[in-house]
Amino acid sequence: MSVVDTATQAARTIAEKPRRARRPGLVRSATAVAVLVGIVILWQIGTMAAGQRFFPTPLEIIENTPGVLFQTGAGNDAAPFFADVLPSLARMAAGFLGGTVAGVLLGAFLGWFGPARDYAAPITEFLRSVPATAVLPIFIMLLGIGSNMQILFISWGVMWFVLINTTAAVAEIHPTVLDMTKTFRIPKAKVLLRIVLPAASPKIFAGMRIGLTAAMILFVTSEFMGATNGIGYQLIVTQSRFQVLDMWSWMLVIAVAGFLANTILEAIEARVLRWHTASRRK
Repeated sequence: MSVVDTATQAARTIAEKPRRARRPGLVRSATAVAVLVGIVILWQIGTMAAGQRFFPTPLEIIENTPGVLFQTGAGNDAAPFFADVLPSLARMAAGFLGGTVAGVLLGAFLGWFGPARDYAAPITEFLRSVPATAVLPIFIMLLGIGSNMQILFISWGVMWFVLINTTAAVAEIHPTVLDMTKTFRIPKAKVLLRIVLPAASPKIFAGMRIGLTAAMILFVTSEFMGATNGIGYQLIVTQSRFQVLDMWSWMLVIAVAGFLANTILEAIEARVLRWHTASRRK
C-alpha cells in the first residue's frame, strides 16, 4: 500500500468516527421511543379490555386535552391555556431560576471559604433534610396566597439541590490551581468567573436537573392550597368534581411541560458543557 493510499484510508477513518459516534445515541433514542409507544399501546388495549371509567384510554385523553385547554366559559373568561397553563409555567420558571441563582451564589461562597463551609454544614444538613412540601404552610402564613409565595416556595426547594452540588464542586478544585492564581495575581472575581465556576459547572448542571424535577413537583403542590388558577388548581378541581377525563388531560399537560422543560435544560447544558463532553470523549 502506497503512502497516498494509507493517508486516504486514515482520512476516511477519521471522517467516519463522528458517524459511528452518533449511532449509539440514535439507537438509544429509538429504543426509548419504542418503549414509550409500547407502553401506550398496552395501556390502550388494557383499558379498553377492562372498561375502567377511572382509567380512560390514551386516545381519549389526547382527544380531550385540546378542548380542556382552549375551552372558554361564560362571559369573557380566558381559555385555561392562558389563564392557568402559562401563569403556572411562568411561576415555575421564575422559581427555578431564582433557586438556581441562590444555590450557585451561596454554594460558591461556601465551597470557596472552608471555615464558612464547616460552620454552615450542620445548618445546611438540617434544613435540606426537611421536605420542601412540609414547609408550604409556613410560606402561606408568612407570605399569604399568591404568585410571590409560590415563586419563593419553588426557589426554596430548588436551591438546596444546586447549593449542595455547587459547594461540593467548588470545594473539590485542586488547591494548586488556586495557588497559581495567587502567584499570577489574578483578581478573585476573574478567578471565580473564569476558573472556579466553569470547573464546577458539570456538577452544577447535575444539581439543576434534579432541581428542575423538584420545581415541577413544587409548582403543582403550591397550587393545591389556596390558589385560584394554575395547572395544580385545575387538577385538584377536576378531581374533586370527579371529572376523570379532564383530570387525566391536566396530568398529560404536566407531563408534556416537564418533558419540554427538561429538553430545553439538556440543550443548554450541551451547549455550555461542550468542552466537558469533548474532554470525556478523548
